[in-house]
Amino acid sequence: MSQRVIRRAANQSRVAVADLLETLMIAELLTPPSRLLLISPWISDFPIVDNRAGQFTHLDAQWGTGRIRLSAILRSFLARGTQVSIACRPGSREDEFVHRLQAVAEVDGSDAFLSIQRAEDRLRDRSHEKALVADSWALHGSMNFTYSGVELNGELVTFTDDPSAVAELATELLPLFGGPGD
Repeated sequence: MSQRVIRRAANQSRVAVADLLETLMIAELLTPPSRLLLISPWISDFPIVDNRAGQFTHLDAQWGTGRIRLSAILRSFLARGTQVSIACRPGSREDEFVHRLQAVAEVDGSDAFLSIQRAEDRLRDRSHEKALVADSWALHGSMNFTYSGVELNGELVTFTDDPSAVAELATELLPLFGGPGD
């Protein structure tokens, strides 16, 4: 079990957060989780995996060389049968992201695995929480899942693979997605 805390001032390198996200996504695509819970009041379709050298192309036939965006990564999870649940606020950037993800999920038939919560009232009490939770790990803190959150802003992000901490965070977040405790 481990925990890693990343503190980044706005003028520092983004490498630690971006590299951690890329590593987590690639590792999970190799052995897909049963679920991914993503809560981010603000969310955008930012590049999350650098595949310019083509080293990850074997993970998804639809990926070319280049930077792979969050929606394409999540689509790959959906295609593998991972339940992807997203909670975000209404907004034009968020609408664009959600519509892009829903459209590809409908085309490839994986939309049954996608759950999106946009209700402002459901997020009101948790408007500053941000988290990405898989079966065996969680990433949470101040970072919105946007280009600015990952690349530019000062952020405090905690990664944990402690089973009790992951289970506790998932249990706290499930009501946002219409799960137990709703």
